[in-house]
Amino acid sequence: MEFTHGSYPTPLGDDGVTALRGVNGAALTSVTSAPRTARLGAPAIPLRTVTRVGSDGAPVIEVYGELDIVTAGPLREVIESVAENRCPIITVDLAGVPFCDLVGLEELVKAADRLASRCGRLTLANPPSSLRRLLQVTGLRRRFHRVVGGTA
Repeated sequence: MEFTHGSYPTPLGDDGVTALRGVNGAALTSVTSAPRTARLGAPAIPLRTVTRVGSDGAPVIEVYGELDIVTAGPLREVIESVAENRCPIITVDLAGVPFCDLVGLEELVKAADRLASRCGRLTLANPPSSLRRLLQVTGLRRRFHRVVGGTA
C-alpha cells in the first residue's frame, strides 16, 4: 500500500477496517486489516507451551504462539523449570511459532548458553523459516546443539 504525503491510516472501529485519509480528511481508500487484538502493541497469538517426553526420553517443550518481547520471559521460566527437574538435554519445538523477534531469539540463545554451562544441550526443532534464516545469517546456529526440521 502506498501512502501519499500527508495521508495516514485512521482506524474506524473494532471490525478492523481502516481508511486512509488525505490532508483534507477525505477518504482515499479503505483496507481490511487484522482485527484490533492482532495489531501492533498487543500479542496476536499468546504463548502457550506443552512439555512432554520425547521418544529418546528427553523433555520436549512445544511452543505455540508468537515469541517476542512480551512472551520471552514466560518461555525462559518454562525452560528453566524443565532444566531443573529433568536432564539438561532439552528440545524446544517451534512448529507452532509463526513469529519470533530478536528478543525471542536472544532468549533461546541465552537458554542454550545456560544449559551448556551445566553440561546440557538445547536443540531447536521446526523453527519457522524466518528464524532459521536469521540463525544462519547471524552465525547463532552454532550456539545450539542441533537445529532440526523447519519450514522451507
